[in-house]
Amino acid sequence: MILMLTLDLPGEFSHLRVARKVCRTVMEDFGVVVKDIDDVEFVLGELSSNVVRHARSSNGRFRVEMEYYADRIAINVIDTGIGFSFKDVLPPGELRRDSDGNQRIGGFGLELCRKLSDHIEFHPLDHNGTSVRAVKQLTYVSNDRGNEAIALDRSTPGRI
Repeated sequence: MILMLTLDLPGEFSHLRVARKVCRTVMEDFGVVVKDIDDVEFVLGELSSNVVRHARSSNGRFRVEMEYYADRIAINVIDTGIGFSFKDVLPPGELRRDSDGNQRIGGFGLELCRKLSDHIEFHPLDHNGTSVRAVKQLTYVSNDRGNEAIALDRSTPGRI
């Protein structure tokens, strides 16, 4: 692992940009290609906004962890909310009630996260909440930038 960042954030939409900006800045600094940066930023934003919209964390906060390796980045989003089961999630495109009580068409976010990530898993926590881990393999703007990242990484390549 090259670095690990943990953000403990208030469960409000206005704070999601902090997590996205930190993640983007780290990947840009290491020379990751824009497509991968955009994919990871979307996944991080979507998973975090789902926590704010649906989780109702007991302490009003949630945690984002970014594990940066030479060949991949792992994003963990952890909340202490009510949790959920996929069997209760409506299919994409169906009408659903939003947190403010209004009806909306939605449900596309998790499906997009699955498509943009190389690996994604959801785990209920023992007492309350959910932990989501999304992993994306990274490509660099040049071989030199990729080799710089490899030189900094002391982990096992490819481990999810």
